[in-house]
Amino acid sequence: MKREAFFRTAFRYTFEFVAAGAVGWIYEVTTLWIMYHYYENRGILHLPIIPIYPIGAFILLALLHKRRLNPVVLFLAAAVITTLFELAASYLLEFIFHQWFWTYEGWFGSILDRSSVVSSAIFGLLAVVYFFGLHPLSGRLSRRLPVGICAAFSIISAAAVAVDLVISVCGLLISR
Repeated sequence: MKREAFFRTAFRYTFEFVAAGAVGWIYEVTTLWIMYHYYENRGILHLPIIPIYPIGAFILLALLHKRRLNPVVLFLAAAVITTLFELAASYLLEFIFHQWFWTYEGWFGSILDRSSVVSSAIFGLLAVVYFFGLHPLSGRLSRRLPVGICAAFSIISAAAVAVDLVISVCGLLISR
């Protein structure tokens, strides 16, 4: 039984990581297309996943999960927390890789060109969708799918993201 519970929990969080990372990638690609009329593969991975989105979602889950927040309070709390996380992540990534991975230069409500009021509002909305949509969905799927599918999805997804992360980070470190 412990093995089954492990794979169902692993499925839940790998599913959320992949889904939130893909939504972040779609958001960023779409934003560039709308604002500047060109396509750019966003993020550091080769997969269409931007890891900062699920990491931010998991931070919000750890901080806010036990609280029964209404959507408006969740939106406001998430907007503040994700803005602080985005600012901290931009400085950390700049320190490690000696480059900026994003800028909000010219955006309305830009915060040090590393975040903006607009992106904070979008992250707040994404958090509401995560808490009231994706997280409950992953729970239902993890309970209903056969444990073998949960295990296979978890192992394959985690391995694909880990390999891509190693290749991408090594490429960034070599190129600097």
